[in-house]
Amino acid sequence: MRHTLMAAALALLPLATAPAVQAGTLEDVRARGSLNCGVFGRLPGFSAPDASGTIRGLDADYCRAVAAAVLGDATKVRFVEQATPNDGMAALGAGSIDILARNVTLTLSRDGTQPVTPVGILFHDGQGFLVAADGKTNSAQQLGGKRICFTEAGGISAAGELQSYAARQGLHFTEVKLPDAGALVAAFKAGQCDAMAGDMSQLAARRVTEFRQPESVMLLPEAISREPLGPLVRQGDEAWRQVAFWVLQALVETEEREITSASLAASLQSSDPVARRLLGLTPGIGTPIGLADDWVLQVVRQVGNYGELYSRSLGAGSAIGLERGINALWLQGGLLYPLPLR
Repeated sequence: MRHTLMAAALALLPLATAPAVQAGTLEDVRARGSLNCGVFGRLPGFSAPDASGTIRGLDADYCRAVAAAVLGDATKVRFVEQATPNDGMAALGAGSIDILARNVTLTLSRDGTQPVTPVGILFHDGQGFLVAADGKTNSAQQLGGKRICFTEAGGISAAGELQSYAARQGLHFTEVKLPDAGALVAAFKAGQCDAMAGDMSQLAARRVTEFRQPESVMLLPEAISREPLGPLVRQGDEAWRQVAFWVLQALVETEEREITSASLAASLQSSDPVARRLLGLTPGIGTPIGLADDWVLQVVRQVGNYGELYSRSLGAGSAIGLERGINALWLQGGLLYPLPLR
């Protein structure tokens, strides 16, 4: 009898002493009813206020897509400005934001030393050069002996990439390091350097926002580094990583399947089994990651597919007018290749 009572007591012990299970970010976002998204907030094309003060851009719309998938409402996003990538990663680790979408380059050091996990590449960028459109310089290989302005504010590794490119091409640059982006543009305008170095997307944005006559300057065609930009989530929350990752894949997959916000009504009538599964008409796409089966439908209806996001933020539908290039679908010669949503 005593052994029976002792066994019963031991069986109950784990229930009494086990710690409470911690809720994950997905549950937190649902309970809060909104998504806290860390953004730069001052870079046109990625995240910057429009005339009405609403944050617009590729990073901002990615967060809206996550909100549409999780909450069914793309407007339920609170944008929190992060001055530097390190600030954003610290905020992510501390739990003050749920996701960081701040044009951050995904690197080994960030993945290995910060409490964050990348969830895919939202934009393939690369360091390039902005020069005067006077016909004197049409290629990066013509920059030998020139003065190159750059900034490393916010953790940008411009100097290392410049030196690597110079070594590979047998060139010599005069490096002019500036404290921030404002000083970089001012120095170039003042003639203190012959070229501005930086991520090509940022240079393209500054070309139309910082110069009264954008046609007076031009981007050189070469990218001298790889700068894969993508969102980050907290390390150790696998359920939330899956949501953030598959939302990004869905944006690309729906573009490949030609499912747009404008054509959605027709897509809902399609007999294509892949389209029907994507849009939740055939059950099952939401269950593996804890979402409703119409989560892709809500993303496209409220935000659009990747091509729509790109066009209005950076491409032909924007003031920046940046060509898709390597950010085109793999079927069109680009690098965007979604994992199958099945």
